[in-house]
Amino acid sequence: MSAPTDHTLDYQAISDLLSDVRQRIRTFVWAEAVLLALVLVGVVFWGGLLLDWMFEPPPQVRLAVHLLLVASVLGILIWWGLRRWMVGLSDRSLALLIERKHPELQDALSVAVDLHESPADAANVHPELAARTIREAAHAARSLNTENLLNQLRINRFALLVGGLAISVIALALGMPKIWDTYTQRLALSPEDWPRRVGLTVEGFEPDGEGGWFRKVARNSDVPVVVNASLAEELEAPERVTIRYRWEEGRRGRDDLIRIGDAEPGRDESQRYEYLFERIAGNVEFDIRGGDDRVRHLRLEVVERPKVTQLQFECEYPEYLGRSNRIVAAGPRVELPEGTVITAVGKANKPLAEVRWRLVVQDDEPQMSSDATSDFESHLKLERNDIDLEVELLDEDGIVSAEPFRVTLASRLDEKPQVLASREGIGLAVTQRAQLPVQLDITDDNGVNTAWLDIRHGDDELPRMPVNLPAGSRNKLLALATVDLEELAQAHPNDPLYAFAPGGQVTIAPSANDKFDLSDESRATAARNLTFEIVTEDELLSRLAGSEQNLRQTFEAVADKLLLLYDSVEKLEQQALGGSVSATEDADLLVVDTSAEPPENAEIAPETIDESEAQSHLARDAVRDAETARQIADEVQGVAAGFEDIHAQLFNNRVDNGEMSNRIGNRIAAPLRKLGEQRMTSVADKIARVATGESTTAAKQEMRQAIIEVEELLREMKGLENYNEIVAMLREIIRQQEQINTKTKDQQKSDLKDLLLD
Repeated sequence: MSAPTDHTLDYQAISDLLSDVRQRIRTFVWAEAVLLALVLVGVVFWGGLLLDWMFEPPPQVRLAVHLLLVASVLGILIWWGLRRWMVGLSDRSLALLIERKHPELQDALSVAVDLHESPADAANVHPELAARTIREAAHAARSLNTENLLNQLRINRFALLVGGLAISVIALALGMPKIWDTYTQRLALSPEDWPRRVGLTVEGFEPDGEGGWFRKVARNSDVPVVVNASLAEELEAPERVTIRYRWEEGRRGRDDLIRIGDAEPGRDESQRYEYLFERIAGNVEFDIRGGDDRVRHLRLEVVERPKVTQLQFECEYPEYLGRSNRIVAAGPRVELPEGTVITAVGKANKPLAEVRWRLVVQDDEPQMSSDATSDFESHLKLERNDIDLEVELLDEDGIVSAEPFRVTLASRLDEKPQVLASREGIGLAVTQRAQLPVQLDITDDNGVNTAWLDIRHGDDELPRMPVNLPAGSRNKLLALATVDLEELAQAHPNDPLYAFAPGGQVTIAPSANDKFDLSDESRATAARNLTFEIVTEDELLSRLAGSEQNLRQTFEAVADKLLLLYDSVEKLEQQALGGSVSATEDADLLVVDTSAEPPENAEIAPETIDESEAQSHLARDAVRDAETARQIADEVQGVAAGFEDIHAQLFNNRVDNGEMSNRIGNRIAAPLRKLGEQRMTSVADKIARVATGESTTAAKQEMRQAIIEVEELLREMKGLENYNEIVAMLREIIRQQEQINTKTKDQQKSDLKDLLLD
């Protein structure tokens, strides 16, 4: 029984050795994990100091780093500490570890552990041999040094590193208290920035809520980036400021900003630097660096400029125009009536913050005004002068339209009416019983209001006579007004103003005004005065006879032209039948002068025109003769108009001569009108057909009938002349007889007076 007891006592020494090694290993594991975590904390401390000074992240980013650090420390402690500490260390594993470090044991320690832990295996071994093996292992365990079993150098290095980091932190706290205080405050998530020697600010950028800065700019515009280096307190301006940019498509670049001027501390607040992005077309991110300061996460966002997509004018016209309101689309120039009240309403391609209106009233001294509205609407009134309107847009991003939208509002002034007056069926000379028809041709751009006749008898003014205007007319109208001298005299029998006697004079001044009511200025416009001379009926007939004689002479000249035209048509017939025309004769026929006598002896050149040229000459001559026929038709209608005017004067002057009126109206004027409008027009058409190859027979037949009608009219005119001469002779006889009677009565009165005196 003693052998087992000795065996147990010997193995106790081995067990104590293994327990000591196990404890050392676990202590080493925790020490290594803690030191590694401290190294991480120290490295993060100094690395965070550097990064925080360089980038100055916001509190949210710093908090995220804190949480990441805590997670990393816990991860190290769990992975390098707790996990390894919980790993089971068997006696056999520890014995093998010791034997690797102490080969002189010759596996005695591991064999002793096996014999102790496996009694079944030990039974197969000689007891004396097993006991001796255990004793030898126990003896070695009592004298064995286990200090070198673990790698103390590694843990010592970690310890030194932790110590160095701790000393550096303490040195920072003691040697640079300002940095220590700022850093510790920022570690506590304070928003305070690092104190620097350079303080950079960038103009025009707004925080984006994510720690960056942004500014929206117009596409394809030149965008200056302005950086100011503050010179306040102990700050200084850096010698160089750089920009590092990254375009959205990935392209990168770097450049220096331009120093603007040379600022001095105490005099200037800051030093200015500028950089220009030319015609920027896409988004770009960039950082600004200068001295020890950095401005990061700057971003230019490109947006479209605001522009006018629609502008229209809601027009409220002046009441006197009688027009309904309407909408007019804007163009470079919009013409509207004077006095129009305008509401300008527009649309843009994007939401707007402000619409700026600029108005320049064109006058001798242009007047400028401006206004700004939050909605795209403005009210104005168009007076007498034109208005140059400019519209500038400002969107919600602060972007201004590329250039103002320009419109000229032209004021269409209301012109005064134009009045033309003419005698209608009445001449300069009138009888005291005449009615004086006056035709008014009135034109106004916006409608006539009233018209009237101012009548003057000699130097005396008669009451104004209103003119009835035709209904439905607006801008141009014809009105006929009649001043009846006989009716006026009968209505005022005892008033000398209305005693119209031969030798007197009546003047009619037609006038009109429009509906314009935007000013107190008179809108009346007068036509040229129409003056009438009051004559006796005999004097009027004498003058009309002179006019009739002139018309007859004119018609006789027209008759001569008609005969010449007939001769010319006969020549066309000769050409159509194959007769040759000399070049000399052809040249003569080109001259359209029907008043001249045709050549009697036309020379025929020996060379004749060939058939194609002859046909060409025939067509040309036919066209010429047709034009001559149309001229004759016009002249005939002119003569007809003259006789119609004489007929109208007889009627309007109330000349009681039915025979003369009937002869002029029905037997001269009407046939003349028919001859000019129908017969001569038909002659011209038939002659024109000769140019297309038709025969001249129809044209000649029509011309013969026209000549017959002309001869008949000439006889009527001659008869009228004879009639007028007879009437004139009778009137002269009557006048002479009245003179004789007057002289006889005067002589009888004188003889009776002498007799009474005797």
